[in-house]
Amino acid sequence: MIINRKVSQVNVYAGSPWAAASIHNLLNTAFIEASIKENNKGVIVSVPSEYYTAAVRLLSTSNYI
Repeated sequence: MIINRKVSQVNVYAGSPWAAASIHNLLNTAFIEASIKENNKGVIVSVPSEYYTAAVRLLSTSNYI
């Protein structure tokens, strides 16, 4: 039985705040847990590593990547 599993976050987008918010909402609508954070270069959207493939596939079909 797995009691504690660390899930690493993978960045799927970095850029402007309005585009990051749009991508964050798109991923959450598709039931992909996304987190958003600011750094000195813009805003970063990241997902758990287990959802990376689904997130990239969704973003590529939505013309975000």
